Formats: sequence, C-alpha cells, structure tokens
Amino acid sequence: MSAENNQNTLPGQAGSGDKTGLGDLAGVVWQRLYPFVLRITLSHDMTEDILQDTLLAMLCGVESLRNPDRFWPWMYRIAYTKIQDAFRRRRLQTAMQSSFLQDRRCADSDDNPLQSEIHEETLQQVAMAVEQLQGQHRDVVRLRCYENLPYNEIASRTRTTPERARIRFHRAKASLRRRLQACCA
Repeated sequence: MSAENNQNTLPGQAGSGDKTGLGDLAGVVWQRLYPFVLRITLSHDMTEDILQDTLLAMLCGVESLRNPDRFWPWMYRIAYTKIQDAFRRRRLQTAMQSSFLQDRRCADSDDNPLQSEIHEETLQQVAMAVEQLQGQHRDVVRLRCYENLPYNEIASRTRTTPERARIRFHRAKASLRRRLQACCA
C-alpha cells in the first residue's frame, strides 16, 4: 500500500521541481511502461528507444501537469504516441528503402520503359494489398517476405508457435491472392 501511495505522490514531487523525486519517478515510469510498450513493439531495442523518448517528454512536461491524478493516463498516452511515431518512421524508412532498391533495379535493367512501368505498377498493387491485410497477417507477411525470417523467429516475435505462424502466413497469402485477383482481373 505504501508503494502505491509513493507512486501517487511522486508526480506531485517531480512537478514541484524535486530532483530526487524526478529521478525516482523516471524509474517507476520505466518499470511500469516497459511491459506495455514491449507487448506492442515486440522488440527490446525499440521499446528502450521509445521509453527514452517518453521519459524525455515527461521531463519536459511534468511541471506543466495541472492534475497529478491524471499523471498515469498522460504517461500512457505519451508512450502510445511515441509507439505510433516509431512505427510510422519505420514504415517510411522501409518504403524509402524499397523505393531505392526499385530505382536501382530499374536503372540496372535493360528492360524497355513499358516493362518498367508494368513492374512499378505491380509492386504498388502488391504493397497496397499487403497494407489491407488484417494486422496479424500483415505482420507475418512482412516478417517472412520483407525480413526473410524463419518461422521460429516469426513465432517468437509475434508470441505464437511456429505452426501458427505458418498457418497465418498461408492464410495471408491466400487473402493476398484473392485481393490481387480482384483488383487485377
């Protein structure tokens, strides 16, 4: 009970400028948010980066927090926003890398311009179809096709069994096939 009371008084102490309270609060926030962020990212490195950004935002804004009772919802919202930002950056980085590789392939090939356009349009349709997949299916396709991971690694990242990862990949491919046949037929 006293630990819970201590967690409730730390935001008020930190907001008043107490450096020791701020350090204690950072430790408590790290311990409390780490499992939450890890469940979403499934990556320890990404989780640590996100928590560092979250703690920095907390340090910059804790003095402006008017109601200390709203501290934990505020922290979870900051963490969730940082998670979304990290996934957005990763998606943009992946898109830029694939665009760069595509440009290199087109520059290196001796195909005619029509073939290049067809190839580019096909890649765009496949990318759009992958984005429209359900969350679990989309994740398995990305891990298997884009990152070339074995099913054991996919299973550990998605917290499932290798057999379940295979089933999801098979179902994702079937869904992709249906989507591509519908848009390209």
